[in-house]
Amino acid sequence: MFTQPITFTQLPIPLSEFNLADDLLIAEQLTWLEHVNTDEYQGKWDVLELKVPKEHLYSHRILQAFAIEAACEWIDGPNLDLLSAFEGLLASFECEILSARLMRLHPNSFIKPHRDHGLSVEKSQQARIHICLGYSANIEFYVDGHRVPMSNNSAWYINADAVHSVKNAGSTPRINLVVDCKVNDWLKGLIWALHDSTQFNVNAGGCDVKPAFA
Repeated sequence: MFTQPITFTQLPIPLSEFNLADDLLIAEQLTWLEHVNTDEYQGKWDVLELKVPKEHLYSHRILQAFAIEAACEWIDGPNLDLLSAFEGLLASFECEILSARLMRLHPNSFIKPHRDHGLSVEKSQQARIHICLGYSANIEFYVDGHRVPMSNNSAWYINADAVHSVKNAGSTPRINLVVDCKVNDWLKGLIWALHDSTQFNVNAGGCDVKPAFA
């Protein structure tokens, strides 16, 4: 199905079926964690963990949000119990979810160019999905030199193995739901569904969760 690496493509996930806007208002009142990879960004970038490693359910939240064990089972965390719409959306995924968290990049902040090595459908059979919840025209998300045309209430697969970066030059936070999952036939179908209209190819050539994801 995939003859060459895909940089990004939009996914036909029916987000309108879930009342994510109200849940997002609740989520913004919860306690977020500053991203631990402070060398990877400038400004303010924080995280609200939704799915957590089962072995860290009762551990410090840093471990729940940024664990990188090679083999782990991910379960609903305490924050997800408060967010029924997000819980329903994630439950609708017909593939195994490895991690899920809300990522908030504040105004005048920048995630530096980096790679999450091996995290692509071609290299590891794992995929990173971005669901855009708080987005504006002043946000620049680049993957392998191409600007991803993200907008509010849209879902995207990005090749995180390629170099990617994000700049928020706007006045409001960028908030994405970031989901890492295992690739199966259902997810391949989603990635292929809008392939012709939104796909770009890369120019250069267990459940590991890399902590520097954008």
